Amino acid sequence: MRDLMSSTTTLLKSYSAILCVLACALLAGCATLPDTAHQQTVTVSSPIKNIAVIVSYQGGVFYRVQVNNTLPAPINLLWDESTYVTTTGESVRILHLPNKDDLPKYPPAQQASSPIPPNSQFQADFTGDDWLDCARRNCTPQPKNSFKNAAIYLTFKIKGKRVRWQGEIAFAPPRQP
Repeated sequence: MRDLMSSTTTLLKSYSAILCVLACALLAGCATLPDTAHQQTVTVSSPIKNIAVIVSYQGGVFYRVQVNNTLPAPINLLWDESTYVTTTGESVRILHLPNKDDLPKYPPAQQASSPIPPNSQFQADFTGDDWLDCARRNCTPQPKNSFKNAAIYLTFKIKGKRVRWQGEIAFAPPRQP
């Protein structure tokens, strides 16, 4: 009888742990199944003259920015002033990831800007600083309202002035097998 109770307790603890992880994933807006992921398309809604900026979705919680600085002067990408705005209007600070395979344990309080020399190209990966746990678990956030767009705002320092680039993120429902 004692062995049966011990086995039952162990089984209940296991189920409880699994339910806790699932509840956490749901509350965080993450789904761990790849076939539930919405397709994301990023389009430019506010470009910057003489600077080509392309943001692409990389899967999960990751995005990539590519910048082509055709100006004769250097520019800076100001990570701490750049944000992702969810479909419900929540602002999430963008976190620059020098290495996606070596995620920080906690988001840094401040991030250094990324200098982009004149007539050069720059590429970097980023995520939302609130999404690090989801990134570690390989989950994909789901839009709370997939009929509304999310937005990415990247702030650049150009000739001493702050200039914002804006992209809109449209979500398409997961493909059915």
